[in-house]
Amino acid sequence: MAKIELNNEQLRIIQTALDFYSRVGTLQFEEILRHPTIEKCLMEQFRPIKKLEVGDSTERGVVVKITNKYVKTKGSWGNGEEIRKWTDIDNIKISIDYGAYHNHRFLISNIIESCKRYIDKSLIDKQHFGIYSDKVDDSCRVSFDILQYIRHEFWKENPNRSNMTVDSSLSLTSETPHIKVELDSVSDIRKRKLDKLG
Repeated sequence: MAKIELNNEQLRIIQTALDFYSRVGTLQFEEILRHPTIEKCLMEQFRPIKKLEVGDSTERGVVVKITNKYVKTKGSWGNGEEIRKWTDIDNIKISIDYGAYHNHRFLISNIIESCKRYIDKSLIDKQHFGIYSDKVDDSCRVSFDILQYIRHEFWKENPNRSNMTVDSSLSLTSETPHIKVELDSVSDIRKRKLDKLG
């Protein structure tokens, strides 16, 4: 039996990759817009390029003070309006023009929809194949089943889990043999954190 050893973060990436593969195989091309690289590229097109100034609206609130060592912003983080101090100045980004961003994303979505119709003329707007469709390659179902095993293990480890979520059970779509997934133990996670500090 083949084996691969990963930490939980790497396993999450595999889960995401399997999900992406199965969705693209069912012509859910709009998933492309959720890829972090693509999402970041799109957003950066609509972020003003200027030096940070007092009064600027940022992703962390409105700038109220700037020094060489920190930036203070006023915003709401769940406890009402408050002022917070940030020392990672380079990571404070001016807010994007969300209206322009969403308009541009909408245009791309329309192009993606037309691509689907070039692949299969029977599809209409916002439609895609279901995972059980005979047009979908079996590898998509296998991919989907593997990701179900992974996400179910993460669900079992969640102390606040709910039985009402898709990850609470398996609904297999293929003849994939049983897959064994073991998450990092608490000691594995602690050891990695200590290794980073040392």
